Amino acid sequence: MSIATLADIEALERNPPEHYRPDHSVFELLMRIAALHADKLAMRYLAMPSPEAPTRDITYRDFGRRLVQAANLFHGLGVGPNDAVSMLLPILPETFFAMFGAQAAGVANPINFLLEADAIAELLREARCRVLLGPDPNVFPGVWPKVEAIRKAVPTLTAVIRVGGPPQRPDSDALHFESELDSQRDDRLQFTRMIRGDDVAGLFHTGGTTSLPKLARHTHRGLIVQSWSNTVVLRPGPDEIYFNGLPPFHVGGATCAGLAPFANGATVVLLTVAGYRHPQIMSNIWALVERFRPTVVGMVPTSWGAALNAPSEVFDLTSIKLCNSGGSAMPVEIAKAVQAKLKLPVVEGWGMTELHGYASMNPTGGECRIGSVGYRTPFTEVVTARVADGRIAALCPPGEIGKVLVRGPQVFGGYVNPAHNRDAWVQPLPGEAVPSWSAGGRWLDTGDLGRFDADGYLWLTGRAKDVIIRSGHNIDPLVIEEALHQHPAVEIAAAVGRPDAYAGEYPIAFVQLKPGARVEPEELRDFVRERIAERAAVPDEVIVVAAMPLTGVGKIFEPRLRYDAARLVFERLAQSVVGRADGVIVKVGPHPEHGTFATITVPGSDEQAIAKLRAALRPFQIRHEVRRA
Repeated sequence: MSIATLADIEALERNPPEHYRPDHSVFELLMRIAALHADKLAMRYLAMPSPEAPTRDITYRDFGRRLVQAANLFHGLGVGPNDAVSMLLPILPETFFAMFGAQAAGVANPINFLLEADAIAELLREARCRVLLGPDPNVFPGVWPKVEAIRKAVPTLTAVIRVGGPPQRPDSDALHFESELDSQRDDRLQFTRMIRGDDVAGLFHTGGTTSLPKLARHTHRGLIVQSWSNTVVLRPGPDEIYFNGLPPFHVGGATCAGLAPFANGATVVLLTVAGYRHPQIMSNIWALVERFRPTVVGMVPTSWGAALNAPSEVFDLTSIKLCNSGGSAMPVEIAKAVQAKLKLPVVEGWGMTELHGYASMNPTGGECRIGSVGYRTPFTEVVTARVADGRIAALCPPGEIGKVLVRGPQVFGGYVNPAHNRDAWVQPLPGEAVPSWSAGGRWLDTGDLGRFDADGYLWLTGRAKDVIIRSGHNIDPLVIEEALHQHPAVEIAAAVGRPDAYAGEYPIAFVQLKPGARVEPEELRDFVRERIAERAAVPDEVIVVAAMPLTGVGKIFEPRLRYDAARLVFERLAQSVVGRADGVIVKVGPHPEHGTFATITVPGSDEQAIAKLRAALRPFQIRHEVRRA
């Protein structure tokens, strides 16, 4: 059915989730779908970014065979229900064979291969990795040396597997994945395992840049519910064709554009190992649409922005029935530009790793409100509330900003490290009714701030936990702050996100030096660059301040730093456009409806400069207005 209103969602909830997905495990679900759609294409893998490049096409029959073989392989290598099969793999068919096969034998653990080797090893130890897979250097350069570097640093590791490339390499004793699969039975599992809904299916790290591993437990029930709820609000059914250019270590690539369409018998087009990160994929995106005829195209806002710059006029784009965006807030002007180009609204949603995927989505059968993240998905309770001492003090009425809390079967099974669970949950109001399908009464504190409008649409207004989101990737400010605090001249450090027209946000750091200390900002940036595992988390700029803004109890008042970071960006942009520094006044601060709002006042009455400035400001997520002095 097509969802148009909240009443449609409530109607679906009259039956339990098991009515729509009776399967007990992800493996059982996918094997049922593979049998039902045996001759249909499950995957089309495009190895090269050219629109004319050949594809490797895989039917659901072969998909199911490979899942059975992968599960048997991992079980034969000693993987049990609590053992992790970790993967440093890009976008490949074999990545999905390994992921879902691992969930049948044990636990799948996709890892961001862009991390430095030490950070990867730390995550593998936390996951208790038993088997590790990495891509052959000919398939995806730069990752295999990390695999070799960390083999001895993970005491639970017993087998290393190379994916792709030649069956044998004289410089490696690793197993070859495809050869090992060919040696396994493909008609049935060689072992018996009774999987329950609460059993762990996967371990996903939430951002990959935290100072300690923060692995979230994905459950079979959560993934099964997500595979239904996230498609019923988009476009369910086997006739759909999805583009997948998102990394498989992120829920976007693994579940939203992976498991969810697979669980409905749809076809998924894998856009090279690099996906949307490949510049030629983005320059050829509309030619690829004409060739593969996708019905669903989902990207993060930065990719949508890049797609708008690619020529499209000569291509047939009529196959697209749904444009989807997630990962971070989509600038309103980009959403309007996509809508103008494709004559379709951008269906924006919101979710997180801890929710297995989307928790809210604009209705595909109703009004799509640009700037909002839509209605809650079926079987997911979402509220905004005032929270005090780990409990709901009061639910917020429509229009009031509060913490965004979620509960239901799509909520994850907690973090592997118990320390990370201490502040993750909020207790309900006394006597609060709990739906029969909800997994317990407590709420997950998402760290986001938002408000509901009178019609039940959710509008996000900020983040209580101060996570920096760069091109849809979460960066923990603590990583930057800890590195800066190692410098002998630094007394206090704080990292926040500064707005960026392309990436949404870039990390920026503010430091207060110790009395009498002197150091250049670029020296501090070089210092942290050597100490941060992931390049994306290196601050774009380090600013030395005389004194940090503090709250009444002495804590750093980070909202002021975010406002200051935004003010600097808009000041520099306005000064460059109008050609003068004097007279440009930028004010950034809180707003009761939008969370943050910027006012840019410029001197003179040059209409051309004003129009140019407004155009330059359109891609930014922060709401703003331009005034004349």
